[in-house]
Amino acid sequence: MSRYVDVNIYFGKKKVGVTALLAVAIVLAALACLCVIIFIPGRGISTVSQGRKLFAKERYVIHAGGLVEGDSGETFDYTNSLEALHNCYDSGNRIAEFDFMITSDDEIVCAHGDDEEVTWAHDVENAGWKDNPPTFETFMNAKVNGTLTTMSLDDLASFMRQHSDFYVVTDVKDDNIIVCRTIREKYPDLLNNFIIQIYHTDEYDKIRELGFTYIIYTLYRATDTELTPDDLSDFIKHHKLIGVCFWATFEESYAESFETLKSTGLPLFVHTVNDRDEMKKYFDMGVTGIYTDIANKEDQVTEGE
Repeated sequence: MSRYVDVNIYFGKKKVGVTALLAVAIVLAALACLCVIIFIPGRGISTVSQGRKLFAKERYVIHAGGLVEGDSGETFDYTNSLEALHNCYDSGNRIAEFDFMITSDDEIVCAHGDDEEVTWAHDVENAGWKDNPPTFETFMNAKVNGTLTTMSLDDLASFMRQHSDFYVVTDVKDDNIIVCRTIREKYPDLLNNFIIQIYHTDEYDKIRELGFTYIIYTLYRATDTELTPDDLSDFIKHHKLIGVCFWATFEESYAESFETLKSTGLPLFVHTVNDRDEMKKYFDMGVTGIYTDIANKEDQVTEGE
């Protein structure tokens, strides 16, 4: 009896070798993977135009996670806390700004510098003094206002991975490039959910080279030269931006530059506005969105009011 086994496959009387079938299977598998890449969209916004539409639709960027109550019922701002993050999202907001600082052992945490330049971080107890950052462990074991939970960049990223419809605008109080490079390296899947604020025009190309597409030019650290109408107009003309953000009295201090910004048609944002009448005023002036501490939707001005 022959030990030969015919492993070929027949279509009618035509013999097809297994090797040929295997090659066809590999090609089909590759095509299937390509279809997945093309037809299944990645998470987050995918174009600058979509990003602008998202901000126009949401209207509000919740500043530092927004107002949040502590254990005693007292309301706090500037906390960048875990409780503020959850309250912001649970209240229906989908865009928030968070502040980032770097600890003494080079870890990134969510914290705002102390405006009075005494302690290292605003209202974070036992977490370092000016020019003397705490360690990551010390910061994470501290409390914000004695009651709220401190948050690391890892904590924020974990939340974002669980909530693909949530977007974070960065406000880096230390080295912007270092923080953005860390985001790219540790959370490449979240690049489309981070909107990076730049503070000077020469940061734009560096941020784009890191892989970030969605950039807001915020003006509060800009030089007087960068704030001239000509410089603003030229920069906006040659760079793709989600928008430009400025402080609440900018239109008074730099009236000509404000008119120039309006003439570009680019989305404009103002910070930080909590009063309803002020909100209405800025929307009437043509501002697209408002950075605010107000997380409660009922206290925000809705379109048409």
